[in-house]
Amino acid sequence: MPQPTLERLTEHSSVLVGPTNVGLIRTPEGKALLVDTGNDEDAGRRVLRQCESLAMPVEAILVTHSNADHCGGNSFIQHRTECRIVATRTEAAVIQAPALEPSLLWGGFPLPPLRNKFLMPRQSMVTDTIRPPCAVPGTDVDALPLPGHFLEMAGYMTSDRVFFAADSLAGEEILSKYHVFYLYDVAAHLATLDMLTELDAEWIVPSHAAPTRDVVPLVRANRAKVHEVESVIVELCAQPSTPEQLLARLAEHYGIELNHTQYVLVGSTLRSYLAWLMDRKVLSSRLEKGYLLFERV
Repeated sequence: MPQPTLERLTEHSSVLVGPTNVGLIRTPEGKALLVDTGNDEDAGRRVLRQCESLAMPVEAILVTHSNADHCGGNSFIQHRTECRIVATRTEAAVIQAPALEPSLLWGGFPLPPLRNKFLMPRQSMVTDTIRPPCAVPGTDVDALPLPGHFLEMAGYMTSDRVFFAADSLAGEEILSKYHVFYLYDVAAHLATLDMLTELDAEWIVPSHAAPTRDVVPLVRANRAKVHEVESVIVELCAQPSTPEQLLARLAEHYGIELNHTQYVLVGSTLRSYLAWLMDRKVLSSRLEKGYLLFERV
């Protein structure tokens, strides 16, 4: 895989553009603060090579959340540089015990096909735990809460108003290809989308879309996709259905080919939608002969 492309946004803030965008913030001392590290050791090696070519020693990794495509390079970079790693308390727990993520998604000890590097990155050690909104210790970067996509995701605002927005926004290509974008808390995700439109930022950098000065069109596309998926699920619940039946029908509707990883990601997201719809009294649930059934109210 080629080196990530360096895109400079402001005097101090750049993006290493790749499958997962990595933020590169130059400190007043000429060191590098990284926002995430990509999906594995190879990604971490490419990021570190880029920092070395710019003569910017890595001071710290600011992790947005514990999904492997965001912290998979942590271990390699930390081992080579002894840098600090900063994360929220809940995400830090998963970073330091990677088996927690597939366990959460599966709902028990994970099946062998779920113990893969996409769901279980190499362990790295978080040195600084934070509770956004707050300043990141030892930096001029602020951490802001981004609830919705994962457990306790955070975004990072630089002093020159570049905001690294993690997975609070999916790119339009991802929305049109995958449709059911992973969400832990649907209501919180929608509230985060509202927050992004009001944020005082010169640039907003999603992890899987191009940096933008105008986030409104992308927010609109993400919101529309959530409500589209909502409508599909509500229609599928016209007849009482189990989560398994709903998952199969949802995958068929969107042409999603389920492997083990997709099964737990889409299935977990479906359950988050079901909880959200029950909170709003759109759906109800009941147990019948040992089966959990959902239906429209």
